[in-house]
Amino acid sequence: MKTVKEYSETAKRDVHIDVDALLAAINEISESNVQRIDDEEGERVSVDGREYHTWRELAEAFELDVHDFSITEANR
Repeated sequence: MKTVKEYSETAKRDVHIDVDALLAAINEISESNVQRIDDEEGERVSVDGREYHTWRELAEAFELDVHDFSITEANR
């Protein structure tokens, strides 16, 4: 399981996001090719040619709440 830490404005703290679960959900919703793009700024994702630069931006584009993929949510 790949995780990343991202600051949450809502919770006012860092949250650890299960990236694999988020990408699996988006892959199922979009039924399209989700590709990870590694670069010097970090990891980006491309879905049908559109690039997303943060995990929050990616989740919101598919009307998902990134908090649903936080490690604490996944373990409830």
